Amino acid sequence: MPTTQHSPQGHPQHAPHQGPSPSPIPSQGLGQGQTQDNGEALVKGKEEGANMPNLSTLSLDELKQLDRDPEFFDDFIEEMSVVQHLNEELDSMMNQVENISRENESKGTHLVELKRRLSDDYTALKTLGEKCDQLNKKYLKKSEEYAPQHIRELLQIAASNADADCDRHVEHFLNGKIDVQTFLNTYQSSKKISAERKAKEERLGNQLSALERAGI
Repeated sequence: MPTTQHSPQGHPQHAPHQGPSPSPIPSQGLGQGQTQDNGEALVKGKEEGANMPNLSTLSLDELKQLDRDPEFFDDFIEEMSVVQHLNEELDSMMNQVENISRENESKGTHLVELKRRLSDDYTALKTLGEKCDQLNKKYLKKSEEYAPQHIRELLQIAASNADADCDRHVEHFLNGKIDVQTFLNTYQSSKKISAERKAKEERLGNQLSALERAGI
C-alpha cells in the first residue's frame, strides 16, 4: 500500500505512484517529409511577403494618401515587384504577338504573290492549250488532205475534169467555135492531163492495195 508522508508544514503527502510510465513521444514523430513541407511553406511565405508592399515603411500621411488618392495608389501598386514582373511578362507576350502578326502578314503577302503567279500561269497554259487545239485541227486537216486515199480521190476528180475538158473541146470544134489548130492544142493538152492523172491514180491504187494486203 502507498505510505503517507508528512511535509515540514505538517500536511500529509502521498508518495508518487510507481506504476508503468507513459511511452515517450519520439522526437522524429513529425518525419522528414513534414519538416521539408514546413520549410518550403516558410520560404514561399517569405517570397510572397517580399513581393507584397511593405506598408510599415509608410508614414501615416502616406497611408492616408493611399486611401484618398487613386493615382498615388496606382503608382504604389506599379512599383511592386510582382506587378513589375507581370508587366514584363505582358510586354513579352505582346512582343510575341506582334512578331507572329508580322510573320503572318509577310506570309499573307507571299501567298497573294503565289496566287497571282498561279493565275498568270493558268492564263498562259490556257492560251497555249487553245493554240494547241488550233494547230491540232490544222494538222488533222492537212493529214486528211495528204492521206493516200484522199489523194487518190483528188486524182480521180482531176482525171474526170480533164476528160470533161476534152469533150468540151470536141464539142466546140464541131460547133465551129474553134479552129483545127486550137482544137488540136487544147484537146491534146487536156488528154495528156487526163492520162497523167489516171496513171498516178492507178499506181497509187496499186500501192494502197498492196499495203492493205500486207495489213498495214
